[in-house]
Amino acid sequence: MLTLICLVLYPIILLILMPLLFKFFRIRTFSSINIPDVMTFFLIFGLHYFSRKLAHISIIPYFSLLVSVLAFILLLLDLFYYRYFSAKQFVHLFWRLTFFITLILYICMVVIVFTL
Repeated sequence: MLTLICLVLYPIILLILMPLLFKFFRIRTFSSINIPDVMTFFLIFGLHYFSRKLAHISIIPYFSLLVSVLAFILLLLDLFYYRYFSAKQFVHLFWRLTFFITLILYICMVVIVFTL
């Protein structure tokens, strides 16, 4: 029961604590890192930990495959459609999409756990 409560509260606590940590350490004054950039690592860790705890398998290999396919599609889109590749723009877009995919997978995991 405690695992299920932690599963739901983990992203909410992250959303509350990340801006506080950014303000306390004044990260934006000397770096261009944003809150979703850091939060992605914690959400990936949460996906792994809670999937391992609840289903006894890790979701990381499937997540890695999904993110790799996303990177390949973005690369092909840049090369064949726009005919221009900028590594900085690619990494920025890729990391933001990774954040959204991770958040969606986490929300889906919470919904699946509570419906079963």
